[in-house]
Amino acid sequence: MNVNDVKFFYGFQYDSELARKFGLSKTAIGKWRLNGIPAERQAVIQIVTKYKLKADLSSLQLEEA
Repeated sequence: MNVNDVKFFYGFQYDSELARKFGLSKTAIGKWRLNGIPAERQAVIQIVTKYKLKADLSSLQLEEA
């Protein structure tokens, strides 16, 4: 998922609305735009949206045992 996916889901037009929803700064949302939404936050969003938005975990690097 990306910032636009989350904004669309909530019906937000502005990043500032998204920032308020998650108790973050607009700067944090800007970092999400540049670097992607952190995997931990994506997991929370996935649960909160009852899996309507899916976390993109393809960028995670799993440790090998």
